[in-house]
Amino acid sequence: MNLFRSEEHARRWAGFDPMSAEGILPAAQLHEKLFARFGRYSERLAPDYLLRVADLSAGVPEALAEVSASSTFWKPR
Repeated sequence: MNLFRSEEHARRWAGFDPMSAEGILPAAQLHEKLFARFGRYSERLAPDYLLRVADLSAGVPEALAEVSASSTFWKPR
């Protein structure tokens, strides 16, 4: 995953592949749909994190499916 300041910067990147254009997501949208919804990321420093990581990750596959629903780019090959 590469992070760019804007879609324009991503498209100007020397390594940009036009076939991947449909996979461009704003960072705010990716954060909202994946990271902000799960304590898996905000709880990493908790002493019992490893004991709870499975519970904290519940729903991640569904969230990934939601992110990928509008694009074949995000679907596993």
